Formats: sequence, structure tokens, C-alpha cells
Amino acid sequence: MHSYTVLATLGSMFAAVSGLSLLKLAAPRRLNPLVRRCVITSYHKNDGTIQAGRFQTRFFASSSNNDNDPKALKDESLSTHERLKREEALHRHLSLVGVDALNISDAVQKAMTTMAGNDPYYGKSAIKAYRTFVFPRPSKVKAARAEDLEVAASRCARQIDFLAKRNRSHEAEWVRHHDAEESESESRDRKLFPLIILLDNVRSAFNVGSIFRTADACGCSMVITTGITPSPTGSGREKLSKSALQADKVVPSMHFATTKQAIEYLRKEHQGFCLVGMETTDWSKWYTDETYPGQGSFTQNGKFPDLGTVLVLGNEVTGVDTEVMPLLDKIVEIPMFGKKNSLNIAACAPVVIYEILRQWGAMAKDKNKDS
Repeated sequence: MHSYTVLATLGSMFAAVSGLSLLKLAAPRRLNPLVRRCVITSYHKNDGTIQAGRFQTRFFASSSNNDNDPKALKDESLSTHERLKREEALHRHLSLVGVDALNISDAVQKAMTTMAGNDPYYGKSAIKAYRTFVFPRPSKVKAARAEDLEVAASRCARQIDFLAKRNRSHEAEWVRHHDAEESESESRDRKLFPLIILLDNVRSAFNVGSIFRTADACGCSMVITTGITPSPTGSGREKLSKSALQADKVVPSMHFATTKQAIEYLRKEHQGFCLVGMETTDWSKWYTDETYPGQGSFTQNGKFPDLGTVLVLGNEVTGVDTEVMPLLDKIVEIPMFGKKNSLNIAACAPVVIYEILRQWGAMAKDKNKDS
């Protein structure tokens, strides 16, 4: 009898006697080259049966120095009791987040023991997260034993829930999660609204990134950053790009050392643009009560129209600089009906920008286009 046949037979007997769940026999061990291993895949607990098995021929590195060390071999994998405890804890927390634990358990078994592949309801990532938690890799066993089981199970259950939802969302053809594709010429010829966003010393790169996403979604012509505001080519660009999801690469931008310099540039290069500050003051008007010039005009091929609007947003704490506000044409605010005086600027920006687009008839055009 060949050596690999003996190994497979002994392995099958061991798995049948111990009743291990989804055990990959000999996977933790380093075998000599050209050894054929048997992978036992069974999900039923302690029933003494093997659901499926397959042979894999692989080249393995030579045996490690610890191969004959009983303690080293023991630490390479969890015991059956430990695995059952992890599975039970995970099932409890999966039920708490609304995931059918038995259903995903069956999906894992099916993925391991048949050629059907991963259940499309959960997807590969969620099934892998389940397996990795119940059967951690040899290098992760020590950490798995050291961590709080309930905390780890709760974290893994939430991860599985998210991964399954993400998979279903991506699989649904009617849900759009992909950016529109366009050629370089289409991007260059795309019409943009004559709306510029000016950020006056905004501190948070995440707020700036969010506003870049809003600017792209609303077809704004440009975002201008000033002072300490993170910019796509300056300090904080990594965090900015992360929260902008690459919108900072799409929306044209400029940076100035001071807000006054930016205003001087706008007054010179875009004389017909109205500068509108967003700030809560005694003379501010509700944003819905103001009008914004630029309707019917578009920016194309980098050429701005004669009329447009510049929306100025200030620092998260101090707002628009008091020395800047007198240089603006209008001041608007969003009405507050609670105790707090204002909203975060990343929340304010889309509210006012979409109101401007509504006044310009952008929504009506999109409706006609869809119909």
C-alpha cells in the first residue's frame, strides 16, 4: 500500500472517530515534499460520519523542528470542544442581528462539501468570515484563545451580517453601486453647473472629502480650498481622498493661502458670480428665500459662463470668518428647530446645493430625461 494511501486511511479513521466539524486534516502540519494529503470536510457534529472527502496533491516544505513536539501540535488547532463553543457563541450573536444561524451554517456546509459553490444569499466573504471564526488558522489559534469569546462572536456576527447585505446589494441588478463610466472626451465635454464651493479654513479632511463627493454628485464646476483646509494636492489629501471616494480626482479644485485671496481671484476672473455665505447671523435669510444666479448656464471644457454662484462654507467651530462675511454678496442659513445652533458643514452643503439646483430646474430636466 502506498504511503499516501495509508495516510488517507488513517486520517479517515481519525476523523470518523473524533467527529470533527469541517476539519481540514493535516492542514496545520508541514509534510515532506510530494506527500498527498486527504482533506476531510464534514459539518455534522460528533455523529461519527464523514460527509465528503477529497485528495489534494501539493508540495510542502520540509518538516519543521516542532513537528514532533506534542505541545506545538496541540497549539496548532482548537479542540472540538473549543470549536463547538465558538460556533454556539457565533450562532447566538447571529440571531441577535437577525441572521438565520442554521441557514448560514447549512450554506457553509454546502460550500465545503459540494461543488455548488457559495450561497448567493450570503456570498463568499460572509461564508469565509464564518469559517475563519469557527476554525481559525494555526497562526491565529493563540489569539483566538486569548480574546473574549462573546466580544469576538458579536464582532464577527456583525461583520457577517454586513458582508451578506453587501453581497445581496451587489447581486441585485436594480441597485446601482457603480460609478458612471465615460470616456476622456465625454468627461471633457460634460456640462457642469456654474456653482463653485469655497471652503474657508475647514479643519476636517473627512468633511472636505464629503463635500467633494457632494460637489461631484451635483455637477459643481469647482471646489476652492483656503488656509488650513485639506486639499487634493496638499496636507491631509490621503484622508480627504478616502472619504471622497476619488471624487477629488474628478472635481476641479484650487487652493489659496487665504480666503481673501480666493475672493479676489473670483472677483477678477468670475465677475458675474454671486458670493453666498452660509452662516447663522442676525441678517441671514433662509436659504429657500434667496435666489441664486446661474440658471440656464453651464461650464463646459473649463470655460465658465458669465453668471453663477459661489457657496462659501466656514470652519466647523468658528464658521465663516467675520472679516470675510462683509466681502460676500449674500448670507443664508438653514433654519434650526432644535437646541443646537447649526449643522455640520458636510450636512449643510448638500441641503443648500440641491435647493440651488431645484431653483435652476435641474430636477425637472432629469425627470424629463428619465421619462
